[in-house]
Amino acid sequence: MVRIGWLLTMLLLLAGCTVKTDVKEDIVIANEEPSLDELLQDEKYVHTIYGELFTATSLAELESILATQLVQFDQQIGVIYKGQNLSPENVEQLLTKLKIEHDMIGGTLFYYEFAVVPIEQGFFLDLFSRFTTNKIEMASILPKRDTLLSSLQLEGKSEREQLEAIHRAVIEGMDYNFEYDDLVRDHSPAGFFLYGTGVCQAYASAMHMLLVEAGFEAKLVYGELKSAIANDEKHMWNLVKVDGKWRHVDATSNDRGAGFANQVSKVYFMLTDEQLSATHIWQEADYPRAN
Repeated sequence: MVRIGWLLTMLLLLAGCTVKTDVKEDIVIANEEPSLDELLQDEKYVHTIYGELFTATSLAELESILATQLVQFDQQIGVIYKGQNLSPENVEQLLTKLKIEHDMIGGTLFYYEFAVVPIEQGFFLDLFSRFTTNKIEMASILPKRDTLLSSLQLEGKSEREQLEAIHRAVIEGMDYNFEYDDLVRDHSPAGFFLYGTGVCQAYASAMHMLLVEAGFEAKLVYGELKSAIANDEKHMWNLVKVDGKWRHVDATSNDRGAGFANQVSKVYFMLTDEQLSATHIWQEADYPRAN
């Protein structure tokens, strides 16, 4: 059945005529956008955007929620905060702390943005994150990590020998990508385990995964190379506890390239804070001392 009124209106419009219509007030009200408080009560909206909402009553509880979700590569996190106050500075400080204290968050969290909005229940935190990897990719990475460790035959070797074997495997197993043709992948542990190419974050995060699985106590360190400060380029390397002492290892800087007869350098291998500070800059107070 043809809608005659609609068809007549369209014909008049095409002919250059206009049709005067009365808009009822109740229709205008019905088209108003719902408030954030109303949206957060809408189960369909919440499920579509966030999956589920979390509730925190303190900064410590908020930190725990964010840590749990970020290690699972949760891209969109919504938290209703019922504490006394929540500022953007609070959230930024928490995220910085999580990147340092939870190495796989720091090693894979590539980008984030957030908003803190006052609501009737307190504050709403909307956090969007991008990671260098995901659950599906990690399902392919972990078996390769285990296979590589098995091939290194670390049992019976000293801690230094184990570290040397892992360090060499990472350097010989990938090439530094100077082209940055895949910005996310090049910063991912997948750069090493799946593709054989990447930048410093791929070297360091892959090495960290190997070290931890091999039983080492290790940290990822975020800083800069003094030689690259003018270009504002960040850098990442490893801090590992060997024979009871913390030592720095920068596999990226130790990779001379596959074209060299001796690809694996030891210039940046097992260095103290004092030794590494000649070429690197980092917030030393955030990490264990390498004396």
